[in-house]
Amino acid sequence: MNINFPPEDTEDSTESVVAASEYDEATREGQWDSPERAQKLVEQYVTDGSTVLDIGIGTGQAVKGYTEKGAAVVGLDHDPAMLEAAQRVTGDAGYMMTADINGHLPLDDMQGKIDVAQAIGVLEFAEDLDSVFKQVKGALKPSGEFVFTVETTGQNQPDEEQLNETDITVRRRSADEVRTLLQENGFTLQHDEQYGGYIRGDTDEDKVPYHIFLAQSQPPTTE
Repeated sequence: MNINFPPEDTEDSTESVVAASEYDEATREGQWDSPERAQKLVEQYVTDGSTVLDIGIGTGQAVKGYTEKGAAVVGLDHDPAMLEAAQRVTGDAGYMMTADINGHLPLDDMQGKIDVAQAIGVLEFAEDLDSVFKQVKGALKPSGEFVFTVETTGQNQPDEEQLNETDITVRRRSADEVRTLLQENGFTLQHDEQYGGYIRGDTDEDKVPYHIFLAQSQPPTTE
C-alpha cells in the first residue's frame, strides 16, 4: 500500500508523554496482555511490505516491532495524546488519524489495501459491531487477517455498563453473537479463545472475561 506518511514530529508534548506513561502503567498493573496475544496470532502475516491497520491503537502496545519487520502501520484513535505516543512507537512508517469507533472510520482511501487489521480493547465501546466489521472487511485485501478482542458476557454480568463518572458505555457480547456477525460479513473464523482480560478488582479472580478472535476475509465469489 502506498501511503504518503507525514514527517515525524520530534517535539513530543508533555501532556502526551504523561498520558502514555500513565496508560501503560495502568495496563501493566491490570495484567493486560491482549496486545501480546494478538501479535502472536498475526505475527506470520506482518511482513516486509505489509500494511497493518490498528483501530484504537492507544499507545501502540499492539504494534511494537511491526515497523522493524518492514510493515507500515495505520493507527486510529479518538485521543490525540495516544496517537502521539503511538507515532513514537512506529516512527516514519506510521500514519496516525483521529477516529471514533461509533462513527464512519476514515478508511475510504484504503479499500482492499490492508493486510492485517487489529482492534484490541476497543470493540466493547462500539454501538454497532456489524458496521465496524463491514468497514474492516472493505479495507482488507482478499484473504486479509483481522484480529480483535471483545469483552464478553459472563455470569451475573449485565450486557451494558456505564463506566463510573463518564459517558462511556461498555457493551458486552456473547462469543456466539460475534461468530455470527463474522460469518454474515464474509469472514472465516480461524481462532477464538476466552481468557481473563485484565484485573478490575483486587485479585486474579476479578479478571474481566474477554475473547480474542482471528478471522480471515474471504474473497468475493465468482460465478
